[in-house]
Amino acid sequence: MARLIDGVIVGIPFWIISAVITAIVVTQGSYNLRTGVLVEPSGYFLAAVLIGIVSGVVMLVYEFLMLKMRGQTIGKIAMGIKVVPVGGTLDAAGLSQDVAVKRAGVLFGPQLLRWIPIVEYLLGIFALLNVLWLLWDRPLQQALHDKAAGTVVVKVK
Repeated sequence: MARLIDGVIVGIPFWIISAVITAIVVTQGSYNLRTGVLVEPSGYFLAAVLIGIVSGVVMLVYEFLMLKMRGQTIGKIAMGIKVVPVGGTLDAAGLSQDVAVKRAGVLFGPQLLRWIPIVEYLLGIFALLNVLWLLWDRPLQQALHDKAAGTVVVKVK
């Protein structure tokens, strides 16, 4: 649920940015009256690359800054959960910079490569495996991004 809340918070401004990128980069098809040739629209691939990179950066920065500042994104605050280092304490401080980078990097770093046609499917499988991992991980129920960063999500309220 926390990811859905964060998705809305990041998704609405990102949707607007994506629409602007598409409007700037993608050209409409047209019919050349002089030659009688239909000119196909272009710029879709460039738009996909730019949108993929921007989305990856936006998600990485949001996750990194929120976890570094307080160990919680807005969605995690709403759900009463917090990310702490394994064996750490529930103080008001966030994660250290290196831990926040590792966690955000494994979680959203692959998004930067999602525009590559075949790679996008492999990244989709990785993303699914990453979040499902906590279902069978014992005893801490960590996702792969938590394992990489040495963190665990705990209930705070």
